[in-house]
Amino acid sequence: MKHLLVAAALVALLLFLITRKVSSEPYVYDEADYMYAASLGYFANWTDTPTLSLPDFLRIGLNRGKQAGGRQELSEFIRQSNDMVFYRHWHGPLYHFFLIPVSRLGLTEHGVRAAMLAIPAVALLVIYFGCLWLIPGTRAILAALLAGVLFLSSFTVFRSTELGPHQLFALFYLGCLIFLAKSVASGRRSDWYAAIIMAALAFCTLEVAFVGVLTLAICGYIERDRLNVDWRLTARSIALFIATVLIVWPAAIFRLTFVKSYLFMAYLALARKGSWGNIGFFRTWGNRILSSPLEWAVIAFALILYLRRPWQKDNRFAYPFLIYSLLMLAATARVLSDSARYSLPFMPALDLFAGGILAQFLASLRRPAAFGIAGVLVVGLCATAAYEAFSHPVKPDPHPAAVLEHIRRANLTNKALLVPQGDLPMIHYYFPATRLRGYYTPQPVPSDLEGFAPDAILYP
Repeated sequence: MKHLLVAAALVALLLFLITRKVSSEPYVYDEADYMYAASLGYFANWTDTPTLSLPDFLRIGLNRGKQAGGRQELSEFIRQSNDMVFYRHWHGPLYHFFLIPVSRLGLTEHGVRAAMLAIPAVALLVIYFGCLWLIPGTRAILAALLAGVLFLSSFTVFRSTELGPHQLFALFYLGCLIFLAKSVASGRRSDWYAAIIMAALAFCTLEVAFVGVLTLAICGYIERDRLNVDWRLTARSIALFIATVLIVWPAAIFRLTFVKSYLFMAYLALARKGSWGNIGFFRTWGNRILSSPLEWAVIAFALILYLRRPWQKDNRFAYPFLIYSLLMLAATARVLSDSARYSLPFMPALDLFAGGILAQFLASLRRPAAFGIAGVLVVGLCATAAYEAFSHPVKPDPHPAAVLEHIRRANLTNKALLVPQGDLPMIHYYFPATRLRGYYTPQPVPSDLEGFAPDAILYP
């Protein structure tokens, strides 16, 4: 009962902090496309219908991508084809299976965003009870409390309130790593298979799930004697992964949708500069660290403690979290943006790692000192998060609402419009009868009008 009360208090604190960052603005860019994909329903998302075949995707991408203005033409072509995977921004459909029912409750934009915060709340419960299950003795209580507070007070978590699959991905990879760590500690194959299922669910959510799969392979090799790894275990693991994907996202296998997703993300990472942001490496990491300085200090201290005795018996549960985090940091190194959601693929794993290692250190002290230090850390982390939440309230951007209101007042809801590319997804979602072309320059240029006769032009 006491753990239920503590977990409920942590969830309440998370929701108290995170709901202050929820915006009431219209859905813009990513959110507008996600909501449009959700409006097409379960079957369309489950089967990726309609979508370009892989050969057509390759042919059109290679041909138009080489042409001048090909980016604009390609975007316009794919939107006109109503490509489901494009509107999900090449992510898997699992997040939309949760977004679809919420989007049909008749909620406002603020209500939909707030309802989807149930996902990080569940992730917090997974962390808390996962620590109790994973770590024995007094350390379990300390680890659950510290890891839970690190997670809920993280800038990465309570600033990620926009619609997007990143919070759900964090939930599944945390489940994968907890089951993997348990299999490392216990040698039970049932825990290993549970980790495989969680990895498959993460794969159906976000492309960077390949890092979790690679972590499983590395840890499976390290623990090959404990798990009695043989060809049967390998074959069953692969079959279980594929079976889970077939149930959740059959188009990934039958239509090779996942190949398109990985090819497009590789293109963004390697060929297009500034796809996620262009503020630079040092500014990106400076902003990340300064946004949660105490959290990063705790992680750094935990890493020092771990490196002193990495293969100590009580530390064995931790290395899967560390391997995963390092691989994910490498995989997302090109994402030079301080947007909080882009840190979700690795920060919760580091929080859980830090909570577990620090709990072991505190458990070696006398009980009053251990809980006293833990209490100071908990208060400090919560105070830092509360200051950030209250001192930087959400400031609505008047531009999106003004654009939509202008289109309504000017009776342009079913007209052909030339619009700034940044406004195009929003206008398409709210006014699906419009015929749109986007321009990428500060002002339209003559080439933007080639083959397109707009009824009106919207300027920035």
